[in-house]
Amino acid sequence: MNVLSTRSIDAVAVGTMALPLVAAALLWGSLPAEMAIHWNGETPDTVVAKPLATVGLFAFGAASVAFVRIAPDSATSTPGGTTLSVLFLGVTFAWVQATVLVWNLGYRFDVGRAALPILALAGLLVAYAVRSGRF
Repeated sequence: MNVLSTRSIDAVAVGTMALPLVAAALLWGSLPAEMAIHWNGETPDTVVAKPLATVGLFAFGAASVAFVRIAPDSATSTPGGTTLSVLFLGVTFAWVQATVLVWNLGYRFDVGRAALPILALAGLLVAYAVRSGRF
């Protein structure tokens, strides 16, 4: 069985990032015109227009995947290799997009705690990289 190609991995990462974007499109009328995208504790301190908060974050994530693939190894530090890093980016951006979407739909929660699963995933990625000698 062949290992998935880098294009397939990229498609999985970008496709994962697209899920919250599709949800935002379906819920467009329920979202505020100005959306919080950054918080200081439980209080938002940065808001942007709805299109930037939804499409812009997705575009930034897709550009990050492209950067990891295109940039020379000397310009990036990709623990675990580029494939795992691209998958990590996909999950991270999807999680952030979903967090922004849910909060702006009126569900209030501690956004700092919402970041804990991503921090745990990052720790696992680095531990894997150290253990396998890739970092």
